Amino acid sequence: MPGYRSHGREPGNRIARPELLSLLDRSIDYALTLLLAPPGFGKSTLLQQWQKQTPERHTVMMVLDPRDADPVHFFAHLTDSLREVVPDFDTVSYTPLGADIHLPAHSVAESLLQAFEAVKGELFIVLDDFQLATHKLVQDAFSSLLEYLPVHVHFILGTRVHPDFSLSRLKLADKLLLIDGHDMRLTPAQVRELATEMGLEIPNDQHIAQLLQQTEGWMAGVKIALLACARAGDAALTAFSGSQPELVDYFAHVVLRGLSEDQREFLLYSSLFERFDAALCDAVLKREDSARLIDRLMSQGLFLQMIEQRPGWFRYHPLFQDFLRNRLRIEFPDSLPVLHEAAAREWLSHNEDEMALEHAELARQPGLFLEILRTSCDRWSRKGDCISIIRWLDPLPDEEVLTDRDLFIALISALILSRRFNQARYYLDALQQQKNRHQPDESTQIFLEMMLQLFQHDTDFMLNTDQAMLISSSQHHDIRAFSLTILGYHYLLHGEFGNAMQYTEQGRVVLGQLGYEYLCSYADLIQILCDRNTGRMFEAMQNAESNFEKLRDFPHTPTWINAATAAAVVRYEQNRTQDSLNLLEELVPLVNSSCATEIIAYTYLTLSRLLSLRQENARAARLLSQLKRILQMGNYDRFMSQVVYEELRQAHAENDTDAMDRIADASQLQERLVNGTWRRTRAYDEGWERYGLATSLWLCSKQRFEEAEHILEVILAALKKSGANSRAVVVEANLVLTRHLMGDDNVALHRLKKMVDYYSIICINRTVFDEAPGLGTFLRRCHEIGNLPLPAIYVEMFKDLLQDSPSTLAEGREDTLLTAKEQEVLQLLRNGLSNNEISARIGVALSTTKWHLKNIFAKLGVSNRMAAILQAAQGGSGMRNQVWAAVTGVATTFATSPMPEFLL
Repeated sequence: MPGYRSHGREPGNRIARPELLSLLDRSIDYALTLLLAPPGFGKSTLLQQWQKQTPERHTVMMVLDPRDADPVHFFAHLTDSLREVVPDFDTVSYTPLGADIHLPAHSVAESLLQAFEAVKGELFIVLDDFQLATHKLVQDAFSSLLEYLPVHVHFILGTRVHPDFSLSRLKLADKLLLIDGHDMRLTPAQVRELATEMGLEIPNDQHIAQLLQQTEGWMAGVKIALLACARAGDAALTAFSGSQPELVDYFAHVVLRGLSEDQREFLLYSSLFERFDAALCDAVLKREDSARLIDRLMSQGLFLQMIEQRPGWFRYHPLFQDFLRNRLRIEFPDSLPVLHEAAAREWLSHNEDEMALEHAELARQPGLFLEILRTSCDRWSRKGDCISIIRWLDPLPDEEVLTDRDLFIALISALILSRRFNQARYYLDALQQQKNRHQPDESTQIFLEMMLQLFQHDTDFMLNTDQAMLISSSQHHDIRAFSLTILGYHYLLHGEFGNAMQYTEQGRVVLGQLGYEYLCSYADLIQILCDRNTGRMFEAMQNAESNFEKLRDFPHTPTWINAATAAAVVRYEQNRTQDSLNLLEELVPLVNSSCATEIIAYTYLTLSRLLSLRQENARAARLLSQLKRILQMGNYDRFMSQVVYEELRQAHAENDTDAMDRIADASQLQERLVNGTWRRTRAYDEGWERYGLATSLWLCSKQRFEEAEHILEVILAALKKSGANSRAVVVEANLVLTRHLMGDDNVALHRLKKMVDYYSIICINRTVFDEAPGLGTFLRRCHEIGNLPLPAIYVEMFKDLLQDSPSTLAEGREDTLLTAKEQEVLQLLRNGLSNNEISARIGVALSTTKWHLKNIFAKLGVSNRMAAILQAAQGGSGMRNQVWAAVTGVATTFATSPMPEFLL
C-alpha cells in the first residue's frame, strides 16, 4: 500500500554487528552453527543481515512456522527451500514422502545425505525458529544427519531453546559452533546507533550503562526502554528495578501511554492477527483508516515488521504481540469472541482456511468452529487436500466427528486415500455402532466400506451387483458421483475397460458440476489409463496433454499432480524423454501420501526407467527401493510386480545376470513357475501379467526360450480377451524377440508383420521398445532390408532406438509426390479438420475430398489419417516438435468440437 515502503525495515535491522557477522562467517568450518538465544536478541535480523552481506554465497533461508511441527510439512518446506537455491537438488535421493509414510529417522537422514553429496560447492542452510520443529522424527533425523554431513554442507539453526538431540558428539568432533545470548548482547556503541536509527535522543553514557545493566544487553528490551524514555523521560528508566522478564511489560505500558487513543486501540485489536494488511484490519475492526494508522505506527518504530515475501503485509514482534494480547484480554475481554468470529469469517472469505479455523477455535463458539470446519473440509475434499482434513479432524472427539455426516465422510475418505487403512477401519466400525438419529443412510456406509475394501485390497476386492446398484443410485449427488468413479476404477483394475469408461465418464460429469476438481482429475486419469490399455494411444496423449495444459496456471496442486503425471507418462511413450524427465523431476518432491497409488507408482517407475536409460543407475535403484517401501503399506501386488519387472529390466540392460538371479530369487519367480502360475490363461490380472513378463525375461537370459515363449503365449491370450491392447503389444514384441533369439527369424518376422498390421505402428511406442529389449535392433534390420518399411517420421521419432541413416529417411517426400490440392488437403488434415470441414474449406464435394485422401494415403504409403499426419510432418531437427505440434492442434480442436471423423 502507498507509503508502507518509505520507512524501510524495522529499526534495528541496520545496526552494524560486525563481530557477530564475523562469528557467523566461521560457520564454513562447522557442520552446525547453533544460534541459541531467547526471543528478542535479534537472531532473525542477524541471520538476514548475514545472508545479504554475501549474496553470491549459496544460502538456503528457511523460516519455520507452527505448521513445521508436522514432519511432513517440515520436510516438504525444506525441499522447496533447497530447490529455490539449488534447482537441481536431488529429489530422487531425498523426497519428503519418506516422512509422510513414517520411515525411520535414519532412513530420512540417509536420503538427505545422498542428496547433499551430489551438491556442488559450499552450501549453507539456515533454519530460523528451529524451536518450532518439535516432532521427534525431525529431531532424530537431524541427529543422524549432522553426524555424517558432507564437509561442504553447513547448517545454521536459529532457535530459542536447545535442540532435542545431543550435541556432545559434534562438540568432541569440533563440528559445532555455538553463538548464544551472551555473544549477542548489545554494546554501548550499538545502543547509540539504535537510538539514532529510531530517531530518538541519544542517552548519556550513565544512562546507557544503566540501560545495559537492566536489560543485560537484550535488544528487544533496549529498544522498548528507549521508546519509553522518549515518552516519559529518564524517570522511566530510573523507576524500573525489576528483572528482565518484567522489562517488556513495564516499558510497554509506558509506550502505550504515549499513544493517541486511536493508535492504542488499533495496536491492541490488531494484535489478534498473526499477519495483517490494511484491508483485513478495516474489515474485521470495522474501520476505514487502517492504512493511515499502520503507516504512522511504522514511522514510530513500534515493533511492527514488514513481511518481505508479502508486500503490504505486517506482523508484530512476538514479545510485543504477547504483551498487546495480554492487555487486550484484560481491557476488552467481551470483545474477543466477536473479533475472533469476524476474523474467522474474513479469512474464510479469502480461502485462508487454516487461519479461519484458528480464529474460530479462539472464539470459543463450538457452532462457529464446526460450521467453518465443514466448509473447509468441503473445500479440501474438492481440492484433494487430504493432509489438511486429517490434521484438523483426527484430533476431534469421535462423537463429534461420527455424528456429522460431512465430517465423517471427509475424514474416512481422506484416511483411505492416504492409505491409513487401519484408522479408516476404526472409524467405520465406530460408525456402525452409532445408534442415534445422526446415523448415516445405508448407501453412505456401503460406499465408504467399498472404498476402503477397494483401495486396501486392490484387485483382490470383488464388487457384488447389489452394492453397485445401491451406491450408484444414492440420493446424495456427491456420494453417487464418487461411487460411479470408484466403480470405474474397480472395473479398470479387472480389465473391464468398457464398463470402466462408462462409469467414470458418468461420475466425471457430475463431479465437474459439483466442483470436485481433484476427483474429476482422478476420473480423467482413469479414462486415460483405459485409453492406454486398449491401445488408443493418440486419444490418451491428447487427453493427457489437454488436461495438463488447462492447469498450467495452477501448478503443484493435487489436481495438477494428477494431470502432470499423465502428461509425463505419455511424453515418455512418445519418446520425448527429456520433457518427461524434467516433469517427473518436478513431480517427485510433490508426491505425498494422499496421492493415488497410481500417481506414486507411475512417477517413481517412469523416472527410474528414464534415469537408468541415462546410466544413472544408483539413482534409478534408489527410486525403486523407496517405492517398494511405500507399497508395503497396502496390498499392492500389481505395483510390486511392476517394480520387480523394472528391476529385472534394468539388470538385463546392464548384462548383470547375477543381479537378475537375485531379483528372481527374491521374487520367487522359479517357485511361481513350478507351481503352474502361467500354465493356463486366466482373467485379466495386471500383477500376474507383469510377473509373467519378468519371468520370461529372466528365462530368456538363461536361454530357456521354450518356457519363456509358453508364458508369453498364455499371457497374450488373457490380454487379447480383455482388450488390454497396449500390454498385448509388449507381449507380442517379446514373442517376436524370443523367436529371434531361438534363431527362427522367419517366424519372428511373420509375427512382427502381423503385430504391426493388427495394432498399427503407432502402438509400438517407447514402452514397447524398453520392455522388449532388442526390438529396436530387429525392427531396424527388417526396415533396412525392405521386409517391413517404416514411415519416415516414425523412424525419425525413434531414431535413438532405430539409428536412422540417410537411406531410411525420405524427407519432404510429400512435396514431390503430392499435387498442390493434395498438399492443401493434407495441411487441413494436420489441423484436425473433419471430411466435411475440409470440403467446406476448399469448396469441393465430400466425395472429392475422400478421393483426395485416398490418393494421399496411397502416395505416402499409409493406411489411415493418423499415419498420414505423422508421415507428412517435415524432416530435419525440428521434425518431432512439428509432429506433436500438429497433434496438439488436434487436441485443442477436440476441446471445443465434436470428435473428428478420423478418430471414430
